[in-house]
Amino acid sequence: MKFNIKIYIPVTTLGLSLLLSGCGDSFLEKSPSDYITSGDLQEVAKWNSNILMGQALGTYSTTFAMNSGGTGGHDDFGQKSVDIATDLMSGDMVIMSQGYGWFEAAGSLTCTTTTAVNYSYQFWRYYYKLIKATNEILDAAGGDEVTPEGEENQIYYAQAKALRAHSYFNLVNLYARPYAEDKTALAIPVYRTQLTSEAVKKSSVEDVYTLIVKDLTDAIPLLEGFKRPSGAKDQIDQSVAKGILAYVYLTMGDYKNAAKLSQEVIDSKQYTLMNKTEIINSGFASVSIPGWMWAIDLTTSNSPALPTFWGHMDLFTYSYAYAGGEKLIDTELYNSIPASDARKKWFSEYNSKGEQYELTNWWKFYNSKRIMGNREWYDDEVYMRVAEMYLINAEANARENNLPAARVSLKALLDERDADAAAAVAVMNQDALLDMIYFNWRLELWAEGRGLLTMKRYKKSITRCAEDAMLPGSTYSYDDKRLIFNIPEREITNNPNLAE
Repeated sequence: MKFNIKIYIPVTTLGLSLLLSGCGDSFLEKSPSDYITSGDLQEVAKWNSNILMGQALGTYSTTFAMNSGGTGGHDDFGQKSVDIATDLMSGDMVIMSQGYGWFEAAGSLTCTTTTAVNYSYQFWRYYYKLIKATNEILDAAGGDEVTPEGEENQIYYAQAKALRAHSYFNLVNLYARPYAEDKTALAIPVYRTQLTSEAVKKSSVEDVYTLIVKDLTDAIPLLEGFKRPSGAKDQIDQSVAKGILAYVYLTMGDYKNAAKLSQEVIDSKQYTLMNKTEIINSGFASVSIPGWMWAIDLTTSNSPALPTFWGHMDLFTYSYAYAGGEKLIDTELYNSIPASDARKKWFSEYNSKGEQYELTNWWKFYNSKRIMGNREWYDDEVYMRVAEMYLINAEANARENNLPAARVSLKALLDERDADAAAAVAVMNQDALLDMIYFNWRLELWAEGRGLLTMKRYKKSITRCAEDAMLPGSTYSYDDKRLIFNIPEREITNNPNLAE
């Protein structure tokens, strides 16, 4: 299947309303409100394939929209708010000082209770909102068991499946223990259609993963040959779908398939690793970076402004970090970075007297307007990088004791980060390789939302550094109950099945 979809609608919910503007009155009268039902979509999709496209592209906007989790807080802005919170929970990133309140529940490990005014509710609502939207697309296409006719419809059907899988993968990892530890435990409810309002019971961790794998294995072949519009990376393409599935397999302990899929992405040469210059000079601020696989192009018209990833992470974007709400790298992690590693500069700044300020994010995520800061909040957000594929590949092969393959992938990354460490990879045994891979997960993906998954996969403990304003000196393990979210009380009230 080879094709290139030329029509492009900006990622906004406006896309769907524009597509529907040409529909007759008889159609609109069936749903006299601003809510588009699955039945409406299914009827109109029979004659207008752009409906699936509009709904799919509109759905992506939820991933960066303010209040996507329903709390109205300035730490509620889609996927990157999840990424910040879970990295804080892992302890690899800490809050320098209390004050504004945003993300402090994550930093203090008090965000996983059942009350409705915290992340337990926010993340639940965010991901189920995405699942609802993707289910509507699948319903409009004829259901999630039937591949629709037409190449364009198949693309947006496949993207809906992949995005639904991504949502369930995040949910089951936030609200349940790791797959390898208790896959039979009841975890979360699974909804595969919006054509019924039936309240369902919780599915087991294993059953949730079964659907995740099925959705992605259904989606990947349908995305063969799909090319995103030039310069755009917001839509899920085949490599991104493979990347999600590689993560899934790695988390399940299916290392052979994790290695296989991540290697396919690497071998496609569609994306190249950020080099030593890019990791410092790019500021991680643009979808044009070749190593970015999945990313959102924020503009002055679609940015949530103050409540953005950049507002909380960049000292030079006018918002919370600029005004004293900095996030720091864990001191132990910083001190373990060799002087030979280019990434150490991410957290080091020198003043005019040559004095060094450490731990703060100076050079990883930064806007080039270094004096007064960016007051337009248009820097881009990354969801997946090809560097992750190298780390998945290295870890999966190392765990399978395929050490030559693990060394190749790890060395490829380190060649662009730390020449001394890259040279040492050749003589590392399995334990040393796994330790080095773990370190690079923590450093390379710092503040990109991989900390908590990595901590749990490696079964690690952490002691919070003295610079942490929330839990200085506190030690906790990967299996601490505070790292698993409870189903929100209001959900249990609405669906008593979830109390079981």
